[in-house]
Amino acid sequence: MLLASLSNTKLFLEIQVATHDTLLSLLLAQISKRVETFLNRDLEKKARTTYYDAGRKMYFLSAYPIDSLLTLTIVNDTTTQVLNTDYYAWYDEGLIEFATIPVQTRPKQMTFTWTGGYANTYAVPADIQMAVIMQAAFVFRRRKDIGLTSISMPDGSISVNAPTELLPEVKAVLKSYRKNPGVK
Repeated sequence: MLLASLSNTKLFLEIQVATHDTLLSLLLAQISKRVETFLNRDLEKKARTTYYDAGRKMYFLSAYPIDSLLTLTIVNDTTTQVLNTDYYAWYDEGLIEFATIPVQTRPKQMTFTWTGGYANTYAVPADIQMAVIMQAAFVFRRRKDIGLTSISMPDGSISVNAPTELLPEVKAVLKSYRKNPGVK
């Protein structure tokens, strides 16, 4: 799923012709995937099923926001759990919190079935879209000097960001949307 549109990226770059559309589309796809990896989340909206061990009070789902209009089903062993009785759901954060800790009797006894993520590019938060556009613009402009890290001149030298790394501004925006690695 593209996290930013080609048209908005071209607008940001002040490009009005279709000459670079294929390259920009490729960059947007690659950067969208890289951002999704950095966020440690699945962003495309689709139905999912995940299995967890019991024994914890809180579970963070891999794709959110959770669609509250579609079914969220949690089964502990063979017992279907009841929303607002057995567990509580924070749809925007992808957090499921149990009223009491489910007792673990075997591995992967908890089954979570839900639909989560963003329906399309335009449903993605605007600041994530802008971060992707900024990174795509940076890589597009630096595409001819990949590997260049500094430039020496008679009066000194200039260090430049590597085009393969996420920009500090992009990381700063994305951090508030990031699912912490190791959190289940």
